[in-house]
Amino acid sequence: MSAAVLTARRAVRSGVQRERHEVAYPLLVSVVALTAIGVVMVYSASSVRSYFSTSDPGTQGMQQAIWAVLGVALMYLASRADFRHLRYLAIPIYVGTLVLLIVVLIPGVGTMVAGSRRWIVLPGIGGFQPAELAKLSICLYLAHWLDRRGREVRGLRSGLIPFGMLVVPAFLLIALEPDLGTAAVFVAVAVTVFYMAGANLLYLGAIGGAVMGATWLMVTTTPYQLQRVQGFIDPFRDPLVTGYNAVQALLALALGGITGMGLGASRQKFLYLPAPSTDFIFAIIGEEWGLIGTLTVLALFVLIAYQGYRIAIHAPDTFSGLLAAGITTWLVVQAFINMMVVTALLPVTGIPLPFISYGGSALTINLVAVGILLSISREAKQTGSVFDALVGVGRRDRRARLPRAGRRTGTARRAARR
Repeated sequence: MSAAVLTARRAVRSGVQRERHEVAYPLLVSVVALTAIGVVMVYSASSVRSYFSTSDPGTQGMQQAIWAVLGVALMYLASRADFRHLRYLAIPIYVGTLVLLIVVLIPGVGTMVAGSRRWIVLPGIGGFQPAELAKLSICLYLAHWLDRRGREVRGLRSGLIPFGMLVVPAFLLIALEPDLGTAAVFVAVAVTVFYMAGANLLYLGAIGGAVMGATWLMVTTTPYQLQRVQGFIDPFRDPLVTGYNAVQALLALALGGITGMGLGASRQKFLYLPAPSTDFIFAIIGEEWGLIGTLTVLALFVLIAYQGYRIAIHAPDTFSGLLAAGITTWLVVQAFINMMVVTALLPVTGIPLPFISYGGSALTINLVAVGILLSISREAKQTGSVFDALVGVGRRDRRARLPRAGRRTGTARRAARR
């Protein structure tokens, strides 16, 4: 018996040996760079408001730095862990998230700020938004569920209806806070994962129509949401009320010019621009770092999108591919919505800029999600290009648009037959 056959038999007896690579360093560098930018910009953008509230201009900046260190540590641990173990946590995490989304709506438990009840105040931690956890939990649960469904996801009873029953409750709970921006990101993530699993495009169109109808109903029946839409249509018609946020953000970008006014030299953070360290921190980046700074941030998110979808397409199995696609969509869509709001291309939604905006729970969850992406990248295939994979999608319309774990091939399979 040849030595090659003996080696193959030993490999079969010992189990499948997974091929591991280095993590996706461009993704890692982009995320770390955005997190570092976030710490610096939170310190700068919040300095005036922190001084008025605590007499210490660095309060929020120091808190953000602490959360960043914790988040990076958790990202490292997640990147070293086996992402397959997340299957066992998918259902408990999603059920727990639904419970938290219900609890946050209870008066006296959830904290209301600016007309929205989104936060649960935890002792020693501060405000926690269950909606942030919902984005990660839907990625996990749908990746697990759709991978088990296989080709059945194309059916009405076996695909669309169960999918709707899983996604709609969390979507409605988030929208009832109300938080339409996060609800939109939530739906975008769910639909992307559903599509990548091989869903019928006709059903996806129906989902899009239903979401747009529900959003229009919620906007027209919620006075402050309707006011935001009116301010978006013509912010300069009432620049001191309905269009105030958009006008002040555009003014900050205009003041920055090409090279910016310099780090810490923002004028809009002196109580002119609302939420300068959270929802509108991108405007402060434009004011202090200019067009160069905003394009740098934009380029880093584009790199994250490229790397994330590349990991998804080259993932070792369908579960990890769907999970990677969902996480990437969540981070990228949320970032672009935030930047489009600041540049008056969308109505004000109130969602933060990932990795940059102030907020400990959001930053930590985002970094853990990236850690999962890095873990998947360690086993992603290193051959082929994104273009080749995307072209292949069109030829596999009736199958999952991602790789599925298959049979053993080559010497190991021949040896197993003996």
